[in-house]
Amino acid sequence: MRFDMILREVAKIKPLLKEYVEKSSGITELHWDQTGSVKLLFDPYAIAEREKTAHYFLLISALDKVELVSRSENAKALMISAHGALGDDLFKPGQSDSLERIVQEFSSYYQLGPEKENIPEVLDSVNLFVQNVAKGSLVKFAQRFSEPKNLIKKIGRGIPFMGGQHVDHAWMYLRWMVRPYPDLEVFRNFSCKQLQIPLTSNVRNVAYCLGLCRSPVTDWNDPAGVGLERRRLTNFATDLFPEDPARVDYPFYVLGRWMREEKLSLNLLRSHLQFWKRIYDKLKKPPITFDAVSRNESTFEKTVRQELEKLQFMFLFEPYPFSLPGESGAPQYRPDFVLPRCRKKGKIVILEPHGIWTPLQKRTVTLDKVSFPIWATPSEIDIDEAMFVNKLRAFREVYKDMYYLILIVPPAFRQRVENSYSDIYDELYDGGDIPKLLYELKKNME
Repeated sequence: MRFDMILREVAKIKPLLKEYVEKSSGITELHWDQTGSVKLLFDPYAIAEREKTAHYFLLISALDKVELVSRSENAKALMISAHGALGDDLFKPGQSDSLERIVQEFSSYYQLGPEKENIPEVLDSVNLFVQNVAKGSLVKFAQRFSEPKNLIKKIGRGIPFMGGQHVDHAWMYLRWMVRPYPDLEVFRNFSCKQLQIPLTSNVRNVAYCLGLCRSPVTDWNDPAGVGLERRRLTNFATDLFPEDPARVDYPFYVLGRWMREEKLSLNLLRSHLQFWKRIYDKLKKPPITFDAVSRNESTFEKTVRQELEKLQFMFLFEPYPFSLPGESGAPQYRPDFVLPRCRKKGKIVILEPHGIWTPLQKRTVTLDKVSFPIWATPSEIDIDEAMFVNKLRAFREVYKDMYYLILIVPPAFRQRVENSYSDIYDELYDGGDIPKLLYELKKNME
């Protein structure tokens, strides 16, 4: 019943959804986007690098799982780090000891998943498959199959982390290898019409809103049901783009990740699509992009995290950067904590604890011939403070209709921030009031 009812409503937003995909499908996949802060060590579009490209991204697709790397940006950054350290030995079996050391060092800067110790085994299984099953050439190996689904089965049987409950990552890999630019078009013996849409978790968020899945969480105890849902999604995408249904995959991933942890519904999907269109029309570029993050939480941020966990808040830490006005290469704003199920004045709450401000200056004042020191507003503002303030100002100018920004500062700076920058936040708190702030926000949880 739910499926039939929602399909009728879906028809009303199909034009908006199709426009979103058309305007998004030229975006380069984050795993090989060379405009970000972390860049590949080779050109994945080069004809001469086709074998390396096929092998490298098979490693990535096996690695790109929440339990291993937490999020996709970390898979990209880890592989680049490993490639830099090992060179082309990265593609050879038997590198587990070296990879273990690389993972340990890497995890000092990036937050990996709870099963990060399995990463060397995952990568080694891929290298063994390429060496022993594909005989060193994934391009020639793919040419043995008339349909992608048969290659998917072979990959799933040969690589434990690409079959069974991980089969959608194999379909994701095939999308990378088959589709033309901005994908990589390495396996040219297949056509785009033969691809199925991978039901990875963020894509599934969109599919669930569209009524194509029974649950927002995959039930791997029912593989036949999962296969039916994947075909439903593929048929839906084929209706939008008959010659290239997989065109929706990365745009759906971006949209699904943006909606992550919110209460999924068709109305939520519609509101995000409408908001995306308004911002795109204003900025002339996608509002949300992805790039690797390389930093640990500050002490101030850890304090906020601990309080959020204590009160069992649903939160996302630095989930994605928002595009800001300006030419390409302009600064982006990546919020610290997004509370997807917390609303203030109907808007999603962002917590931005920021402790780095230009130090107060010690000055001497004289009153009735008595001199004494005071702490005063600095005569010059550090460039980092100015850049941060400008980012918040630009963010609120563009995104204030959807997000409610709460800025948290050390007590010593609250008055100065309030006097100087009242336009960069919706609410201002000092660090000593974090428990009180969260207690009040708890009342606004959905």
